[in-house]
Amino acid sequence: MKARRLTLYLLREDIVDFDDALDPDKERITVEIDPSTGIDGRFFYVEPSPSIPTWVAFVQPLLTDELNTIRSTSTAALLLLRTSGRVFALTFGYGRSLLNLSKIEHQFGLRVALNRIDPRQIRSLDTKTFEDLVVSTNTQVSKSAELPTFGVDISRDILRGVTGEPRDQTFSKRIAGADSLVMSIKKPSSDLPAICDDLLTAFTADDYKTDFGWIDHLSLVRDNATIDALDDLLIEQLRTGITGATHLAMPETIDWEDIDGFKIAGTRSHVYEDLDLDDYLNRLGEERASITLENLKTRPVSVRFGRSGNFDKRWNLYQCIVTEQRHNERLHVLIEGRWFAVSSTLVEEVDTFVAELSDAQVFLPPARSGEIEAEYNTRLASQSSGNLLKLDARIKRPGGASSGIEFCDILSDQGDLIHVKRKSRSATLSHLFAQGSVSASTFISDGVFRTRIRELIEEAASENSREEWLRLVPKADETVDRSQYRITYAVITNSPRKGHDWLPFFSKLNLMQQGRQLITMGFTVAVARVPIIESE
Repeated sequence: MKARRLTLYLLREDIVDFDDALDPDKERITVEIDPSTGIDGRFFYVEPSPSIPTWVAFVQPLLTDELNTIRSTSTAALLLLRTSGRVFALTFGYGRSLLNLSKIEHQFGLRVALNRIDPRQIRSLDTKTFEDLVVSTNTQVSKSAELPTFGVDISRDILRGVTGEPRDQTFSKRIAGADSLVMSIKKPSSDLPAICDDLLTAFTADDYKTDFGWIDHLSLVRDNATIDALDDLLIEQLRTGITGATHLAMPETIDWEDIDGFKIAGTRSHVYEDLDLDDYLNRLGEERASITLENLKTRPVSVRFGRSGNFDKRWNLYQCIVTEQRHNERLHVLIEGRWFAVSSTLVEEVDTFVAELSDAQVFLPPARSGEIEAEYNTRLASQSSGNLLKLDARIKRPGGASSGIEFCDILSDQGDLIHVKRKSRSATLSHLFAQGSVSASTFISDGVFRTRIRELIEEAASENSREEWLRLVPKADETVDRSQYRITYAVITNSPRKGHDWLPFFSKLNLMQQGRQLITMGFTVAVARVPIIESE
């Protein structure tokens, strides 16, 4: 028998009726299951309707013949079946669009896959790093390998999907798990209830803890009182437009080249180029003050795909919100519609590290509203009475690497290497922290890099001060005294949060990792917030 590829979802435990699993706004045709099969289920499909591909109108003006006969169709079908008291969904074609995705059991496929995969036979991992931006990464290998091969940072990467070979090859030759489970079987459809029962057993097992226990450093919040309190904090901030710790992100990875726009219910027919929380709240206008939890959970977010030109409802707004909130002295994060409590041990470790960092030794005046980083750097250097030198230029690495490295934005005469970044919804601070680490390591190991820095200084410094500045940068054949330098991160941002909580937790976690590397190299590390004031 030829292997059949199946995509399966598990519905939440409280979903027992088939109609509750469906998107109520989707028209479909219902077909009953033959009673003689003994299967408790129902089948749904959408009647395919041929349509003219959107690219025809673009190409047609160039052609002598009319492309009247070109049509394309897309199919969508869904099989729901009930076994062991749970409802499973099998999707075919675009059948996922018929499901109410707020009713599925999240990470069903991931848990099944982690419990069944041989940890030495992994083919790909999907991870997410949550910071100012959500960074989604898919890492594949040419042949099956163990976890260390994938370079996962278990302290901050969140595992969203895995593909590999199961220990029991009779189960399937290969499985892929995220919210859904994708597997190939060589069994008839009459065996589906038994297959689903087996998957349910795998879903509830905890075998994964042996090799993948680190995925639990975020623990799912199940206490309703805590969830209600966290939702209240979020809603109050959205009503008042406070978004410093909150943004929107797609809950799943979708190929950007196939995305043509987004719609968010509540703002009429406006098409967003990206999921932008501030833009959405601004477009709500006065309605922002009346945002409710029901609004967030019932307003769909739709994606228009270039290949079809149609908007497909993928998620609700609540599922797209990424935020962090502190409640009862615990840090919580909302990810993909679920609240997680971050390990207190990890939070304490990060907060302690950041609190013990040095303060900036250079006076950093407030930034002005609308002032870009380059303008701020120029003003900072010009107001320093000659104690600061602006060096915000990229230096090509030996070998002609295209990216280049910025030694620092501002160099002080006391050896402060100051890196400046304006925190915004379009820029993640991970780049800033990595920049300081890469620059410092290259500075101490690469003589050619130091030669280029000295050339920059000769161009930027006045003739009477040039030699003083050059003394701060050893020549190519000299040794760098690392104790003479302080790596200072200056972040331009306004925030009402106290202490270092103006930095999102995952940004602080990234700072801790980069900072530890710098300290191990022998540098001192400092971090400072530069407030923003209205332009004069």
